[in-house]
Amino acid sequence: MNQTKVSIIVPVYNVEKYLDRCLTSLINQTLKDIEIILVDDESPDNCPAICDNYAQKDPRIKVIHKKNQGLGMACNSGMENATGEYIAFCDSDDYVDNCMYENMYYIAVKHEADAVYSGIKTVNQNGIVKPMNEYTNLEVTKKQFDIHQYIMDIIASEPSSPLERRYPMSAKVVLYRKEVINNYNLRFVSERIFISEDLIWNIDFLHHSKCIVKVPQTFYYYYNNTDSLSKQIRTNRFPYFKTIREELFKKGKIYKLPTEYKDRVNRMFIGYCRFYIGQICNSTLPHQVKKNLVSEICEDSIWKEVWHEYPIHQMSKGHRLMAFLMQHNYYMAMMLIYTLKKRN
Repeated sequence: MNQTKVSIIVPVYNVEKYLDRCLTSLINQTLKDIEIILVDDESPDNCPAICDNYAQKDPRIKVIHKKNQGLGMACNSGMENATGEYIAFCDSDDYVDNCMYENMYYIAVKHEADAVYSGIKTVNQNGIVKPMNEYTNLEVTKKQFDIHQYIMDIIASEPSSPLERRYPMSAKVVLYRKEVINNYNLRFVSERIFISEDLIWNIDFLHHSKCIVKVPQTFYYYYNNTDSLSKQIRTNRFPYFKTIREELFKKGKIYKLPTEYKDRVNRMFIGYCRFYIGQICNSTLPHQVKKNLVSEICEDSIWKEVWHEYPIHQMSKGHRLMAFLMQHNYYMAMMLIYTLKKRN
């Protein structure tokens, strides 16, 4: 058997409705020298049996059954059992084009790349596909300054940009050289401690990379079930936003990232909070609960530092308006804005 070129790690939890679609897209890859590592994270449905059945039919499939620890730890278990030259990740309710890993692998080999980044599409429950983020042309990046600039662009855009971020932070649309992972003992953090675990992973990996390639092709379909949105909302998100902000500041110091890195992290934090306030306003929570949650966010002491540091005058008009409303905790005005947005 030929050497494994790509190990595809698939964390599996409570997705029996979508798992066949995902695995069909992986089994039928035009690149045949692959292994597919299914990490059953103690899934409560029929997924463990589905995984075992697929492994019996295809020798390239490995199954790991483990205690539930979340997505990040499942990815780590997969990496510890991977033998491929490169590693990829795929969520088990998503799927990919059949040519994805062949195209990305041979681009990686051609340019001796540590990572190859591609675009991403969304697909909803009705099968409607929309582009989410893609690169305009093939670009090979080798200078550390430019790689650090890319790190900042996946965290958030500069304050004046209308885009929240220039490039996706997802680890699912990337091919990673396993040698880099091994040399620096890189692992995912737990999303139960740090949200945006893919972002932290990419920052760590990119800092240790000597060459990355961005390709204009988009192979990955991120499943977005729009029917389930806004019906339930987690009411404990804000502390996680503060935790990820502090963690990214630490990374910036350790990796000696450019000074504007702090603006990018603060923009991400402001954007997370703004989006979360919108979710709260559009949720079915009782009015007083919404008001209390928004007040808890807007009146937190962290904002004294954020608003002092961040160049609010450079923000777009809409974002400046929301910053003003957040600064003064004008709940009813925010509620009106998000209600009107929802109607439109």
